[in-house]
Amino acid sequence: MQSNKHSIIETITNVGSGFFISMILNLTFLPIFTKDIAEGVLSTAVIIGLVYTGVSMIRSFVFRRFFNSLK
Repeated sequence: MQSNKHSIIETITNVGSGFFISMILNLTFLPIFTKDIAEGVLSTAVIIGLVYTGVSMIRSFVFRRFFNSLK
């Protein structure tokens, strides 16, 4: 069981890193789909959503494992 302080630090680290990772994804990944985004292609929205969700899940898993190993 984590302490409240430990949980807060983990949450801030996870969310803060997520902000910077999303900025990197926005700059590198989204330009590939600019035409489809402008045209509102549904499959493109699904692909982008899956990529962001996958990256977020991996990031959360890594931080959870890391912070649990500190016990």
